[in-house]
Amino acid sequence: MTSRSDAGPGPFKALDLFVFRVAQWADQLSAFICAVLIVVTTAAMLVYQAGISIPWLDDLLRLLLIWLVYMGCVSLCLNNDHISMDAIYLRLPRTARKVMDVVIALLGVGLCGFVAKIGYNSMMQGIEYEELLPSGYIPAWPQSLAIPLGFALMAVAYLSFLLSLFTGRRERHLTEEQKNAEGL
Repeated sequence: MTSRSDAGPGPFKALDLFVFRVAQWADQLSAFICAVLIVVTTAAMLVYQAGISIPWLDDLLRLLLIWLVYMGCVSLCLNNDHISMDAIYLRLPRTARKVMDVVIALLGVGLCGFVAKIGYNSMMQGIEYEELLPSGYIPAWPQSLAIPLGFALMAVAYLSFLLSLFTGRRERHLTEEQKNAEGL
């Protein structure tokens, strides 16, 4: 997929660029969380090797890993790079591929929006009941926040992908090597 932010006329261009930037922000946040996770994991290994036990450290590592996964998924939705079988998709005519992309984007927006809403309700219930992570030291809501925020950003990313289909910002262009490999 190419990502040309300057391409495509149309009424959705400004909204498309805004949504695209929000989704890219989540990708940058994912990279930051990955760096923090590496540092905290290294510190945890050193602390455990020294014979020091910190009960909340496992909760922190789990929390960071959950955040990394959900924020990392946003860029997959942004570029429509989710796991898929391309054997049939590549053999479809261009218009049928575009229709399939629109359907996938609409389903992605709807499903991710629904999961974000359910995740938000679950998080609010955890806040109300003052739930803690297994160590008993850290409140559970920062970990639970990853689900509604992550899925809301995935819905925004799918919206960006949908808008890009209409503005022409990103189109899938097969290289000659890909065409030859697929027998097209």
